[in-house]
Amino acid sequence: GQAAGDDPGRRFRWLTAPRSTVVQPGPVHTGLTADPVAEAERLLELLVR
Repeated sequence: GQAAGDDPGRRFRWLTAPRSTVVQPGPVHTGLTADPVAEAERLLELLVR
């Protein structure tokens, strides 16, 4: 099509985002817990549902 004649930068620039809204860096932690199943459920409720 028409876009085939454009250079790759122009063709694919719309695919890039100025920043990510998915990956949010945070403080490093060990991730240890006494009850992994309960912690996974807590995080699912907090962050997903």
